[in-house]
Amino acid sequence: MNSQNGISKRLGALVLTGTLLPILSTLAIAQNDALSAIYLSAANVRTNVASIRTYPDAPKNFNPLTASDVELATYGFPRRPDKLADPANYAMWENAMSRAKIRWHGELKPVLGGHPMIPAGASRTPPAGLSGVQSQTGPKQLSNVSGSGVTLDNGAKKWNAKSSIVNLMATMSVPHAQSSGCVAPDYYSLSLVGIDGEIWYGGNGVPFFLPQENAGVLSEVDCADDASYYAYLGWEESINTAFQVYPGDAVFTVVGANGGGCNAGFVYLTDLTTGTYIPYTVDPNPCSIPQIGRFANWIIWRPCCDGPGSVGAWPLARTGDVFFGLGEAQNAGGKYLYPGSQAATTQILSMTDDQGDKVIERVIQGSYTGSAGLIFETQ
Repeated sequence: MNSQNGISKRLGALVLTGTLLPILSTLAIAQNDALSAIYLSAANVRTNVASIRTYPDAPKNFNPLTASDVELATYGFPRRPDKLADPANYAMWENAMSRAKIRWHGELKPVLGGHPMIPAGASRTPPAGLSGVQSQTGPKQLSNVSGSGVTLDNGAKKWNAKSSIVNLMATMSVPHAQSSGCVAPDYYSLSLVGIDGEIWYGGNGVPFFLPQENAGVLSEVDCADDASYYAYLGWEESINTAFQVYPGDAVFTVVGANGGGCNAGFVYLTDLTTGTYIPYTVDPNPCSIPQIGRFANWIIWRPCCDGPGSVGAWPLARTGDVFFGLGEAQNAGGKYLYPGSQAATTQILSMTDDQGDKVIERVIQGSYTGSAGLIFETQ
């Protein structure tokens, strides 16, 4: 008892002097690194796509709600949010884990033969005379031809063990999608969460959003309005569909970074309505854009930029309203970030038509939807 009192007193002294906080931060980072290593090594089951691996099936009667962090990593279940620091998203995670009942074992199917493609001469730097963002207080408003939504920017130039984004999630509704005529054989709408997607500029100066590590719901419609819906995952120039989902379903999506750089990223997909789930790691090989954990993305996207449109963007499937609920990101230092952010480093993206003069998809965030929710509207 005296020994315990002594430890408590020493801890109290450390807190008062501020010495304990750096120690706890260092321990948290070390624990994150150790779990990342498990997520990387445990994904040792090959899929039909060389760059994508999955995890061994969990034992019968495995319960992710009571499993240890190491057990969650071993079988590919997403990290457990801090119940005290982030009760709302812990409740979302708990609900998703309790509904994950049917492990999917099907084959992945590539979409569009390897999109998105980076156009020749494209750059992250705006062309001369185009600033890219407005000088203003609060979130920056950005227009582009392929993405609508919210991006948080921490300004990192390389992977950072404290500030880089390591985990990002949201629950998204599956829309009822339609075409807008027959100007192309297929129309697409991808609801995604992702890490390090950002605005690029084509050689012609046209801005477009390019995802990097991303996952969510893909809607594909032909000009006769025959529609298909899938949970999907993607990295750079690869989009692969997994299990089928249905309009009205809610899909819980998690994307994680395991140390940045060219390490494999983590993806977890669950249809909360049907109970179907699957975890993956995605190996970025070749690693043309190393991951730095700078951007957190919650986006509606139409594939770009070698499609049939005048700027290479595929036509957007009309979806009415799409809702993203309880979105959050977490950085390597344990800080939580939300898509409702009103900080100057937040980017609000509006998707335009190919000519850039009409908004075709917009996002609503902020006071109306709260810190963690988003509503998307097809115009």
